[in-house]
Amino acid sequence: MRALLFVGAMPLLFLAAGCPEDEAPPATDGGADAPLTSVCPTGYLGDPDAEAEIELRALRADGTDVPLNDGDDLAVLFPPQGGRVSFVGVRAMNVDGCGMQIVGALRDPRSKQIRLDGRTVNLRREPDGWGTTGRGTTTNIEDSAEIGDYSNIPLCPNQWADQDVFDVGFELEVVVTDRRKKTATRKITVVPRCAEPGDKETACRCLCRNGYVLGETCGEDAGVDGAAP
Repeated sequence: MRALLFVGAMPLLFLAAGCPEDEAPPATDGGADAPLTSVCPTGYLGDPDAEAEIELRALRADGTDVPLNDGDDLAVLFPPQGGRVSFVGVRAMNVDGCGMQIVGALRDPRSKQIRLDGRTVNLRREPDGWGTTGRGTTTNIEDSAEIGDYSNIPLCPNQWADQDVFDVGFELEVVVTDRRKKTATRKITVVPRCAEPGDKETACRCLCRNGYVLGETCGEDAGVDGAAP
């Protein structure tokens, strides 16, 4: 698995178009024409001649994976690497489920700046024939084997948006590209929410507020140093 982090105001589709061939992350089970191995048993999902389809998913604070539709809340969570992120995944059909690139981005409609994360994952085949990111529901949001299969969109510390990165609408875009270069895109509006209670919520609202200054303390779990105002 390889994770790639991009920032800036450039269109996501441009960023997600891919790297030069010699820099592209290899498929984990040997390439488009190689036989599948036990490393990735998923195989092709659906009809190779049909248009790729995706539905968006996200992790909540309790580790459950839930559908993500237009206007829904998007959990802002404390990850092992510090700061605050949102974990965004997909259900996909009519794509190769092995070595898929997933890029998720959140765009501030005011500043037009984005924060995004891309990585290569193997989807998990479900009984209904769709493939999903993740390895099933986990009760621990810090389980790196689980969250590593999602786009870990870095949202806070907030030095990029012209508004708080919570309780207001942002634009979410997800692009998936399988190893045969078949692509699907989904765009929706979501409302980021500081989803963990107590001190973690307080730290989240501090780190993610408009005007946050790098170095301010926002609680022991904030992942930054300094003194709070």
